[in-house]
Amino acid sequence: MSPAGEQPLPGGLGSDGLVVRVGDTVRRPEREYSAAVRAFLNHLHANGFDAAPRPLGHDELGREILTYLPGQVAHPPFPAWAGEESLLISVASLQRRLHAASRGFAPPPDAAWQRANLPPALGSGPDALVCHNDLCVENVVVDGGRAVGVIDFDFAAPSEALLDIAIAARHWVPIRDPRDLPPAWADLDLRRRFEAVCEVHELDAARRSRVLDHVADFLDRALHSMRSRAEQGRPGYLAAWTAGYPEQNRRSRAAVGLFR
Repeated sequence: MSPAGEQPLPGGLGSDGLVVRVGDTVRRPEREYSAAVRAFLNHLHANGFDAAPRPLGHDELGREILTYLPGQVAHPPFPAWAGEESLLISVASLQRRLHAASRGFAPPPDAAWQRANLPPALGSGPDALVCHNDLCVENVVVDGGRAVGVIDFDFAAPSEALLDIAIAARHWVPIRDPRDLPPAWADLDLRRRFEAVCEVHELDAARRSRVLDHVADFLDRALHSMRSRAEQGRPGYLAAWTAGYPEQNRRSRAAVGLFR
C-alpha cells in the first residue's frame, strides 16, 4: 500500500508501480540515467519547451521530484478519442517542437543513458539528437483533444530524429497488423495516418522510407529486449510477453510493408 497522499500512476511497463503522484508533483526512483535526463529536461525548458516535466530535486526518500502535467493519458485498451486524427497530428507537431528544442543540447561528459530502444552505433555522429525514444500513447498527456505534454523520459538518449518519429508512428498510427488494433480503433485508415505524420514532419519520399526501415529494426530490437525483461521476471514485461507480444510483434513487422 502506498503511503498517505501518494497515488500510484498507471502505465509504463518498467515503472513496476514505483512512480507516484504527490500533489502537483511526481516522485520517481533515482536511476543511473536520471542525472542525464534531468540535464536534458532543464535544457528543454530553457529553450521554451514547456510540455515536459520540470525537475524539482529529490525528496526525503531520495526519489527525484518532477512537476505533474495535468490532463488525460490513454491506457490499453485505448479509447476512441485517442485515435482521433487531429490528436495524432498534434502529437507529431509536439514531437517536432521537442526536436527543435533539443538542438544544441550538449550532454554532460559523464552522461549515462538507457539505450535499450536504440542500435548501439546510433547517436554518435554529426546528426545525433537527444530524443525521447518512447513516444507511445501512454507517454502523451492530452487536454481538449490535443497533445499538451510528454512524460516518461526514461529512454531519452542521443539518437536520430527519424528513429524517434518511427517509434512514435509505430505506436500512434499505429504501424501494426489491423487484427491487433484496439476495438475502438478498428476503422482507422492507417496509411492515411502515416501520411499525416510524415506531412507534419515534412518528410520526403526517401526519409519516409527510412522511417519505415527504422520501424522494422525497432521491432526486431523490441522483440529481444521484451524477451530479456520478461525472463528477468519484471511484471509489466512478463504480462505483455505471456499475453501474446511475440506473435503481435511479428505481425507488426510483416505489416511494415503495407505502408510503403
